[in-house]
Amino acid sequence: MRWRIEARAVWTGVQGAWYAPGQVTWTEAGIESAGAPEPSSAPVDRVIRVPEGVVLPGLLNAHNHAAMALLRGLADDSALEPWLYRHIFPVEAKMTAEDVWVGTLLACAEMIRGGTVGFADMYFHADAVARAVEQSGMRAWIAPGLVEADDPGRERLLAAVAFAQRWRDRAAGRIVGMLGPHAPYTCGPDYLEAVAEAAVLHRLGVHIHLAESPREVETIRERYGLSPVALAERVGLFSARVVVAHAVHLDDRDRAILAGIRGGVAHCPVSNAKLGNGIADVPALLRQGVAVGLGTDGPASTNALDLFLEMKTMAWLQKVRGADPTALGAREALAAATSGSAAVLGGVSGQLLPGHPADLCVVSTASPHWTPVHDWDSNVVYATCAQDVRYVVCAGRMLLEDGRLTTIDEAAVRQEAAERARHLVGER
Repeated sequence: MRWRIEARAVWTGVQGAWYAPGQVTWTEAGIESAGAPEPSSAPVDRVIRVPEGVVLPGLLNAHNHAAMALLRGLADDSALEPWLYRHIFPVEAKMTAEDVWVGTLLACAEMIRGGTVGFADMYFHADAVARAVEQSGMRAWIAPGLVEADDPGRERLLAAVAFAQRWRDRAAGRIVGMLGPHAPYTCGPDYLEAVAEAAVLHRLGVHIHLAESPREVETIRERYGLSPVALAERVGLFSARVVVAHAVHLDDRDRAILAGIRGGVAHCPVSNAKLGNGIADVPALLRQGVAVGLGTDGPASTNALDLFLEMKTMAWLQKVRGADPTALGAREALAAATSGSAAVLGGVSGQLLPGHPADLCVVSTASPHWTPVHDWDSNVVYATCAQDVRYVVCAGRMLLEDGRLTTIDEAAVRQEAAERARHLVGER
């Protein structure tokens, strides 16, 4: 089936390439055309006219723990270590595969409503995560979470490899398996080296938290005499494609190391701010040529899986960090949520170009906060809310149609998720 959206404007994801008015034509095989209206273009099966709509590449969430939607609001306003060890880990220990499936579906519904077409996830019960993603129609880069203390015989590492192989040819290629060592303070050098060897042998990517908090950096330096990034390099982790979550506390050598890796940094400004972990120096990473994508982290630490909020926060905090309103602009933030995340994750482009995957979203401009339009980039980043999204397409399939989810029974999922969350937290 061939579709076309005709809209007020289209941003193809190429820097500065705005078309007003614009249109996008696609099939399940990919984008056929995007840009200015083409009166002589080939006939289509369906035309969607959104005169107050702006078409963007589908947003990509480069770091998430989606099923933590069941823990949203639990022990808010706590520091990272006590939040994890006193509150989050004890509840997670009780979560079943069905809990994870429902929590991930809830997160998928929220992400789709916010224009997100794909996300990188690190969690346990990975098959349940994959089932939810398959049902939702989204893309996902799924890494079973690995902690060395829980895996003395390396059986979980082997199971993670088996998971990736099991899902490699399923869900029409929308699911990519990865390996997810939690962090260097929960996975020692020997274990990380084993992960690196498995990743290279089986051609898998790696998703890991690095340099998230000052405490982490201090701990790793005390134990090994290295920064978390330097330790990851020493054990061979960067021989694979790596999604480096956070990367808040880096020195010049760390940034030089990251400039040479396949993958890049998943910047999570709201989570870093809420947990008091600091503000990553994104401009310095970009100057070094490091790919920087945008992530939310899990909804237990950010509360909302809203990449429009993350874009705003990313730009605002860089201005605060450097006391410089020009430090990072709207266009750079929008690029981070699209082509930047795509460069970190691999396999997609984050751009609306012929032959690229048909992943897109449509934002409504029919609201006071979108009036007037002096600068398209500025309005998309600084004015848009997730609730403005009206259409979402992933791999050519409509996931949100005029504000209605097409793949998820939202009411049923919300009810089931609320009941499971009460059960989990109530038993503490």
